[in-house]
Amino acid sequence: MIRTRNAFMGMVIGCALIASQAHAAEPATPPAEWADYVAQVRKAEAIQDDEARCLAYPDLPGNQWRPGAAKGRCSILRKPALSLDEIDALLASPDGLAELERRFAALLDAHYQQAEQREQIFNAFEVFNESERAGKVAERWLKAAPKSAFANTAVGAHYSEAGWKARGTRWASETPDDNFKRMTENFGRSVPLYLEALKIEPRLSVACYRLAGVGRNSSDALQQFALARCTKADPDSYFVALERIDGAEPRWGGSDEQLRSAVAYAAARTERNPALGALLGEAAGYRPKMADDLGPVADDLAAAVRMGPSGSLFHSAGLGYRKKRQTWEAYAFLSQAVRFRPGDGDFWYSRSLVLSDMVHDVAGARSDIQRALALEPENDSYLYQLGRIVNQAEGYVAARPYFKRAMKGESREEAMQQYCLSFLMPQVEKQADACTREWVTEFPGSVGAWRTRALYLLRFGTTTPEEALQAFAQFERMADGTANDQAALKLMREELVPAVKAAQAKGGKGATNGKGK
Repeated sequence: MIRTRNAFMGMVIGCALIASQAHAAEPATPPAEWADYVAQVRKAEAIQDDEARCLAYPDLPGNQWRPGAAKGRCSILRKPALSLDEIDALLASPDGLAELERRFAALLDAHYQQAEQREQIFNAFEVFNESERAGKVAERWLKAAPKSAFANTAVGAHYSEAGWKARGTRWASETPDDNFKRMTENFGRSVPLYLEALKIEPRLSVACYRLAGVGRNSSDALQQFALARCTKADPDSYFVALERIDGAEPRWGGSDEQLRSAVAYAAARTERNPALGALLGEAAGYRPKMADDLGPVADDLAAAVRMGPSGSLFHSAGLGYRKKRQTWEAYAFLSQAVRFRPGDGDFWYSRSLVLSDMVHDVAGARSDIQRALALEPENDSYLYQLGRIVNQAEGYVAARPYFKRAMKGESREEAMQQYCLSFLMPQVEKQADACTREWVTEFPGSVGAWRTRALYLLRFGTTTPEEALQAFAQFERMADGTANDQAALKLMREELVPAVKAAQAKGGKGATNGKGK
């Protein structure tokens, strides 16, 4: 019966629990107090260069930032003076090594002498990440110039970044022992390189800054030594002040008093380096950002970022307002987060969720999640979100590849649900049988899996009546009082199960054998 088929499809859609309820929703219009801000954000988003986009962004309304704090923080986003390709090319040319050393020496001098070039020596070493190629280029440089402070720091940066990559962002209790082993090995390789760089060029605060970070995660003595060297050589550096603050946090062995002292240190130097003004909310925001539930502390986090434009605190505040369902506050604070930390995929992901689920801006949500995926192409949470968005815009079949890729990670259960449903909507495909079977086998405790499997088998009769009735019995035992479950049970009990039993009595395969009555 057509009615049975339509009811079946409705049950499947209901059990999906998809956010694509936004299919019919018009994009939300910001209220008057946020309208101008939102318009300026959207205009700035068209700019590709990170620093230029940051400068074009509107500041958060009602902030008490020190003069130049936002501009100074935006300068941290400037592209490195030389790309890895350019460094590689210089090392391959006859006079390239001398030119490379000259360029880095000029960046170091400018860091101390030219306000507009402050911190750019730190940015220059960002190209030496954990990648194999970055390591090879750095090693070539060090082999050609073993007494170069810059070459030693480049190789050290590669190893310490590999260490941080191995460490990951999970709590220690959730991090495999092998990761800690690789972290320790890579950190250990970086330490003598940084020490050699400081011996050759004591002003190269990049080396002691990175060394302090390694110490923060491995050795108090090393951390204190490195911070003392940095503070002596480069007391007004944004990165040095940032490491002082990070090291003073209670989670790294510091205290609230030490954290307040580290922030006061930065506050006393903002006239000499305005970028330090971005750090002034870190003490006020520390305890709130560590809360398990950010909703109740959203206003506290908002107060902290009004002291100084911190990307991480903006992110936490935005998540808090998202939890409180305050749409435009969530959008506003998360927009500031991606403004100041565009290299963090989680920040784009968080704003994408707000845009898709609260603002109903499918195009904006898709743009944000694609930025996140450009940073982490195989992140399963990002792929799942892209699948949701594509489903809203183009339907399940178009979204299927993203759900399939998302099944490789921690989002496997949710992604498998959507992947299987893509074989049921808008039409039923033969893969639905195998997919729903795998779903209930791998996740036997999922009510949605059994509901979908039972509905599918009862309606389309692609297996024995006994298996279809067993799936129904399992779902019946697990079903709760939700509207979706109760509606599905009603359909099964009143129409699908009697039809299967009638077919069974006649020796048939199922209710309608997939063809309807």
